[in-house]
Parts: sequence; C-alpha cells; structure tokens
Amino acid sequence: MSVLLGIDIGTSSVKSLLMDAEGNVIGFSQLEYDISIPSVGRAEQDPEVWWDLVCRATTLALGQANIEADNITGIGLSGQMHGLVALDRHHNVIRPAIIWCDQRSSGQTEELNRLFSQEELGGLIQNPVAAGFQLPSLMWLKEHEPDSYRKIAHAMLPKDYIRFRLTGRIGVDTTDASGTSAYNVAGKSWAISLLNRAGIDASIFPAAGEPWEIAGQVSPLAAATSPFKQGTPVVYGGADQAMQAIGNGILAPGIVSCTIGTGGQLFAPIDTPVYDASLRTHTYVHAAPGKWYLLGASMSAGLSLRWLAGKVLGRNDYGQLDLEAAKVAAGSEGLLFLPYLAGDRTPHMDAYAKGMFFGLTLNHGYEHMVRSVLEGVGYSMRDSLEIFKKLGVRMDRIIVSGGGAQSRLWKQIMADVLGSEVYTSTMKEQACVGAAIMAGVGTGTYADVEQAIAAIVRIQEEPIRPLSENEDVYARQYEVYKQLYASNKALFPMLGRHD
Repeated sequence: MSVLLGIDIGTSSVKSLLMDAEGNVIGFSQLEYDISIPSVGRAEQDPEVWWDLVCRATTLALGQANIEADNITGIGLSGQMHGLVALDRHHNVIRPAIIWCDQRSSGQTEELNRLFSQEELGGLIQNPVAAGFQLPSLMWLKEHEPDSYRKIAHAMLPKDYIRFRLTGRIGVDTTDASGTSAYNVAGKSWAISLLNRAGIDASIFPAAGEPWEIAGQVSPLAAATSPFKQGTPVVYGGADQAMQAIGNGILAPGIVSCTIGTGGQLFAPIDTPVYDASLRTHTYVHAAPGKWYLLGASMSAGLSLRWLAGKVLGRNDYGQLDLEAAKVAAGSEGLLFLPYLAGDRTPHMDAYAKGMFFGLTLNHGYEHMVRSVLEGVGYSMRDSLEIFKKLGVRMDRIIVSGGGAQSRLWKQIMADVLGSEVYTSTMKEQACVGAAIMAGVGTGTYADVEQAIAAIVRIQEEPIRPLSENEDVYARQYEVYKQLYASNKALFPMLGRHD
C-alpha cells in the first residue's frame, strides 16, 4: 500500500494522519501538549517536545493503519503560524519557541508602526505587524535577550523545525513566510529594506520554497532515531491556515473558510494580492500557483470557551455545556462578551485589548455566559466579514471547521451572525489532509492541487441556514459589540502592559 503522511504542529497538539490517494484516512493519532506561560502575556513551547510527539504520534498512526513506514511515499507538514524558533550555527535550539499568541513584543510592534507608515507597510509586506509575529519577536530578543539574539543563525517557524529534524535542511515555505511580518507577499520575497530599517539581520531568514515542492528526504540520522524511513520525500508544507483550506477544498474565490480552533480565522481565497489599506486584515500566499488569500483573525475563539469552562466553571463537558447554552435565546438576554483574552488581531490590531462580559444582570446564569462567549466569537468573525465585503471579496458559501464545528449551536450562531448558509466539510483533520495533499502533489500522486481537491474533498450538501428572527437580534447586538471596544479602548492599556 502506498500512503501519504500529513503532520500538523498545532498550538495544543501534534497530529499525524495517514491517507491513501483517494483521501481515505487509514491511520491517525493526536497527542496534546501545553503552552508555557512564564509570565503574563508570554507564550512559549519547547521544539523538542514537538519533535518527540511527532515521532510518537506517527508511530501510533502507523500502528493503527497496520503498515510500515516503507509504505509512506511522501510527507507533508502543516503548522501554527507566526512563531519564532531560533537555531545557532550548530543547528541547536537557542531558547524556547515564542509562539503566535505571545504578546511580549507589543512595544516592538509599536516601534515598527513608528518606523513605517501604513502606506509603507502596505507596499513592503501588504500586512500589519503584530505582537507574536516573528519579526517583532526577533526585535524583542535583540533588546531583552541580546546574548540569545547574537547566537541566531537561522530563524524558522514551528513546522519548519520538524522538517529540519526530518531532513537536516533549513527552509521555509511561501505561505508561512507570509505571516512573519518580514515578507513581501505580493512579490514573494523577504522585505530586505524593512529588515534593514528594523535592525534585523536578513541573513537569518531561509530561502522560501512552495508548499508542494520537495524540500529534502528523511535523513539517515532521522531514520535512526524515529519511525520514519530514510529517503522518504518531504515537501515544504505550509501554514496551518493554508493547509486547512486545501483540506476543505477552499482554493477558488467564492468559498470562505471559518475556522473555530484555539484562535478563530475567516479565510477568503483571492486571485491577486489585494489588501486592506487600513491593515486590519492579512493578505498571505495560498498553497497553489497564482493564489493568495485574505485572513481575519481572532486571538481567542475556542480558547475563550476553554477559559470559561475550565478556569471559571471548572468543567470540561463541552457537549453538555452546548446543550445548556442552546436553551438560552439568541442574544443571551442582553449579555455580550468581548473575546479579547489575549488581545485582538482583526480588526483592532490591539495587543492591550482585554476580554469583557457586558450587560450582566441577576437573570444571567452560567449558560448565558457560555452562549455569550459563542456569540462573541461570532461577532469577532463578522468584523472580518465586513472588511472582506468592502474589498469586494466573493462569498458564495462559508465552510466551518475546527473544534467549534463539532457544535451545532456554534454553527447556527455563525450562520445567524454572518448572515450566510454554513457548510461543513466531510473531511476530518483538514490541516493534516492539506499537508498530505501537498506531499501527494510533490511526489506525483496528483498532477496539481486542483486535481487532488477534486479527487478527495467532499462537502456536506445540507447547510445550516440563518434564522431570520435571530439575524435581527444579532444585528442589534453587533452594533453594541462594536461600541464596547471603542468605548473602552483607552482603558485597556491602563490595566498593564504585556512586556
């Protein structure tokens, strides 16, 4: 049997998926890990933990499939975006990885916004800069950990470290490079003039390949210390947003992805690298030739529900909480939630923004709070939707994925808040599937990405439709939601910086 392997390095787990050329999943394993929070506003992970769990998860997936590693014809990778893994000239990890939800570099982000106007950033990288992205994290290291910064020979993203461990080769792909705040997305090249003005050595950034291109083969060292077979081709792979989109069949304009994972993302394919002049959204390279995408991002989507359930309610029975929240009427009887527990990305680009319940009365119980969190994430996604509409982006259908897609209530809320029919892909673990598709394209299993999607991806044809009575409620609530941030923006920084 000939199979493809897709590996996803997520924020909270490693996933390893084996599938055949028809897209049938024959083996899968997921192993979880934590985010290290050494102090308020910081978020780190150990790359060695990622590698150890990649090996263990792949071993488990092979066992479930009852096949040997010799059967794997290609390996693809997907990974959490924006983070910084720093290696020295001996290829040793210098310090724990600074990941996307880290907010320590808010001061460096402000410095970049002083150095460059919005117009300049639009011309240089077509994107805003944000705390937790690779460039501001490097600037923070240079200022606060100069000894660590001086040792850096290679800056890479999380999944690139796993590819390095597999192949021994340093590299990045175009989709993940897009999210570093150091890459010219329209020109598909590093923004050297921006790096020079920011005081960061451009030589530490590796050459970028395309996600489907073969980056190397499993090395003798990796084969001797892991379940992988020496010589197995490894493609560059891509950012998790691009990979989940491919796994959902989202490649052509008109189909929009709404992901409710740890963070939340609204994703719309585009044929030219247009971008929001106010830099409230992101424009990134997609995982097919001549394709880009617009991305709106919420820092705390599923993370908000996990926080409420675990830290406030002391519960982890999400299915039961879902049922109880479904008994509450749309609008949560006037209770609103700002999902800014880790700052906000789209549309405010504000690392100081804080979470908030607004409108609490004696009538409200925990079930109202749960529903309010689900609705707050929906409003955050609508913020992105409104910007997309102004940019003239086609949105014929919305496909919901991620952990939140398991909740029918949350999908109904998304349909009502976004005012659109919501579909669900029949594919599971879409980011892993997208990574496996890249491996298939790179090794010749598929002629191109379009052929792979046509052969593999299926969408449930019966959507969840918006309820008109709920749309009216949410339209009114959304107006109040928008004013909540505006009315409190000046107060958030007074609660303390994240440095």
